[in-house]
Amino acid sequence: MRVFKYRGGDKDVFSRDLSSLEQDYFWSPNYDKLNDPCEGLVLTDQVFDQLDVLNSALSNTKQTSLNSLDSLKEAFSDLIATKDKSGIYSLSKTFTDELLWAHYADSHNGFCIEYDLDKLCEFEGARYSIFDVIYQNKPPIINVDDIFASDAQNEVIQKLTSVKSKRWDYEQEIRIITPSKGKQYYDFRAVKAIYFGLRMSEKKIRLIMKTLQGRGVKYFQMQLKSNSYELTYQRLDDLYPTQQKYKYSISPIDEYTIDVQNLDNKWSKYKPYLFKLAEIVRREPYCQEVTMVTLDTTKSTIDNPIFFALYKRVEHKYLRMSLTINQIDEQFALIEDLDENWCSLHAKA
Repeated sequence: MRVFKYRGGDKDVFSRDLSSLEQDYFWSPNYDKLNDPCEGLVLTDQVFDQLDVLNSALSNTKQTSLNSLDSLKEAFSDLIATKDKSGIYSLSKTFTDELLWAHYADSHNGFCIEYDLDKLCEFEGARYSIFDVIYQNKPPIINVDDIFASDAQNEVIQKLTSVKSKRWDYEQEIRIITPSKGKQYYDFRAVKAIYFGLRMSEKKIRLIMKTLQGRGVKYFQMQLKSNSYELTYQRLDDLYPTQQKYKYSISPIDEYTIDVQNLDNKWSKYKPYLFKLAEIVRREPYCQEVTMVTLDTTKSTIDNPIFFALYKRVEHKYLRMSLTINQIDEQFALIEDLDENWCSLHAKA
């Protein structure tokens, strides 16, 4: 999914934004740093009142029921408290809204980043929550029904963090909720494109292109449609083309990564793809070591085998890659630095 972040401000703000792009992170602030002071206005007293009524009604029943209600109140209080601890990264589903350019990109003196949302969250996906902002005329109310819902935690967190007044619906906002505020690092390939505002200076455009060279980022200049308020865009050439890829390296392959001997005979014709996939994975920018390459027998058919690899990103953190034979062939064909003996060793393994 494509999502967008508008950036703009004075010299210090631009320097900060440039640094975050260079170092591959976004900053998620606490709730009280957001620009709408009405944010987070959630009516929760009703939950505690309802739980108190239940508590009173169960006063003559087993103590375990009362203990359960007390635990529920405590858990709900903890959930509310997470709002103040969490970080929030606000994004939009559009990059062509004139109000967003005016409000968040310094009246077109700034720029807009296009992210791939899945890639942006890949490193810490299990720890992030992602919500579409709900726009409504009244503050949300959380009651007992919410905390007993099938997906209670997500529904409550969304009401606590991602509800705004209807007046803001033009923003088409989507939010990443992080466990805490601060720097959140991502795979640099999450940044797909940069859109430059109508008034952005040539100097700043050059600085961004130079900072992001070697990363395959596309660049566009925003423009006004003729006789219209609508915004459009035009592709720009990268002013700093280079053959040197950012974060390019070739990582080691663990000794026991590929075990072709135990591959069932019916899959034997696909053995070379195990070695091809290993070569692809070891060139992944964040790969420290390839630890497993095998055939995914649970998802494969004889005519459409699926291969997967596991590699270490950082200590105790691993990423998985799954590819079809066509995808392997496509990516393998792009490799230009294979050892000259590779084909003779593995092409007919």
